Amino acid sequence: MNTNDRLLAEQNKLFIGMDIATVEYMLEYCSIRNLAAGECLLQPDVPNHFIYLILEGKLAVHLAATEAATPSTKGGGEPMPAKGSSDTQSMMLATLGNGECVGELSLVDGLPPSSLVIATAPTRVLSIPHDTVWSLVDQSHEIAKNLLHIFASRLRNENRALVASRTKRKQFEQQAFVDALTSLHNRHWMVEAFPRTMHRCLFKKNPFAIMMCDIDHFKRINDTYGHLVGDIALQAVSRCMTKNLRPQDLLVRYGGEEFAVLLPDTDLLQAKTVAERVRSAIEATTIRRDELEFQVTISIGITATQHEEKLEDLIDKADQALYQAKELGRNRIEVFS
Repeated sequence: MNTNDRLLAEQNKLFIGMDIATVEYMLEYCSIRNLAAGECLLQPDVPNHFIYLILEGKLAVHLAATEAATPSTKGGGEPMPAKGSSDTQSMMLATLGNGECVGELSLVDGLPPSSLVIATAPTRVLSIPHDTVWSLVDQSHEIAKNLLHIFASRLRNENRALVASRTKRKQFEQQAFVDALTSLHNRHWMVEAFPRTMHRCLFKKNPFAIMMCDIDHFKRINDTYGHLVGDIALQAVSRCMTKNLRPQDLLVRYGGEEFAVLLPDTDLLQAKTVAERVRSAIEATTIRRDELEFQVTISIGITATQHEEKLEDLIDKADQALYQAKELGRNRIEVFS
């Protein structure tokens, strides 16, 4: 190593608290590697036999390789350059700079790296082979202690990143199943939740019912007052339905101004009672926007069963009953027959 590289190596976390001169002769077997921005240093499933000390530049550590950033290798297993992507960026665990090192975990446990490491800027690293690493550890207790500290810091940082990633994933999952306007569950949630509850009712040999509900003349509201007022009406109806349904009932915004409800452990007579409570509550609700006040009504179609049927078939039957309620004057309840 030249004098400048020796000074840079001396500042690395691996050599903190010691005189690098005492082990400098061992570093004669190490080489300097130059990485271009976007070039891969470590990748999953490719064995690693080095610890890399960052002399200058910056490396990004990612949880795993993505399609857009999965590099190939040259002969002998040396990674080819690979460009990062926005998908890769979203999986980043850490950014490493001057004075830090990488590759220590896979070198110690003898397994391929679990992360993808890519240079995000022109980077120079000191490559220390595994036999030299163990010789350094045997020679210096300070290096052994520093290596343990590096392990602990790396694992702690990765744990924090994984916790943050899991929290973010749960938020995304929540957003995928909840309608942003009304805060009700949506059809994506319905196709998973409704069948589970239906199967539970069938297992217990209990009846259940499906209700399809539609706000009457909703297009007229949008055309007369504007879509913002239409959104307020949807929110008001959603709140009213939630308040007047039972805790066990499953309510979703099916689409537009239409809602679907699964009433578990409910026969036809009970379903009609629940539907009437919802219908009358909405009819009695006044919707306000500044100086504007108005009311809306809903039509409801019901189908009830105690037999195994496909969800889409039950939705279709309740929809037919809903269409009949619309044809017969709206603001009413009809049952599929």
